[in-house]
Amino acid sequence: MRIRLSFLRGLSRLGTAVAFCVLPWLNAAGMHGVSGSLFSLDVFGWPFGDPAALVQTLAGGGRPGAHFLLGVGSSLALAFLLGRVFCGWLCPYGLLSEAAATLGGRLRARPRAWKVPARWELACRAVVLAAGTGLAACGIPALTRLSFPGTLSLAPQIACYNGFDGVFFGLLAAPVTALLLEFLTGERLWCRFVCPQGLLLGCAARLRSWCGRWSRLPLPAVRWEAACCSCKGETPCAAACTLGVQPRRKDGPDAVRCSICGECVSVCARKGRALRWKV
Repeated sequence: MRIRLSFLRGLSRLGTAVAFCVLPWLNAAGMHGVSGSLFSLDVFGWPFGDPAALVQTLAGGGRPGAHFLLGVGSSLALAFLLGRVFCGWLCPYGLLSEAAATLGGRLRARPRAWKVPARWELACRAVVLAAGTGLAACGIPALTRLSFPGTLSLAPQIACYNGFDGVFFGLLAAPVTALLLEFLTGERLWCRFVCPQGLLLGCAARLRSWCGRWSRLPLPAVRWEAACCSCKGETPCAAACTLGVQPRRKDGPDAVRCSICGECVSVCARKGRALRWKV
């Protein structure tokens, strides 16, 4: 189960990364069914947008168009219904981040995921979002610079139309630096303490649990059944989470922080299935 789920998730994120690498050349050849980047994406006429980019636009005094508003609404609606499925299954930076942190942690024999209070993580990301909003009001597009998924999906377009110039390498400087730091520390620092997009998607996911009838819809979620749990002391399900999320909670892992990767469920499958996918 663990190998199968990890393989499917890796295949999904790798496929997304490859798709954005070839997308500009397909668009240049006249194939426009899918176009754009993870800042603003059009999938056969249906838009998806980066919610942090909307915050930046509004803070800067811009007037987003209806198409972009619909795209942001689509992204938030997806997170509301399915949780941060984008972060766990589609994000190209998440693929690289998890690989760098895991490899770095194994080489240094360090335990995965620093045990940091959840409120500290959320506070850090909230400060980043607030600071980025303030800078946007001053005309500095900080939030889009911090959108590493958007940056990585935009880089192939720069390469396609302008070549591998200074703009291309300048665009990748911040993500590459972050990956290097994550390799050195063995921790997913950007996803846990910086990412404003993940915070906004997580807030949309948390909103579902506050809406009584919506939380009872037959939608996938991770649930812990205490009566089935045979673990004592250290919990392998928590150790499996590279984001440091504790899945053994009555109402399931924290929706703001959980990326719905399912690694905790895979590990728990060996010990009586106290953690399950429920619909």
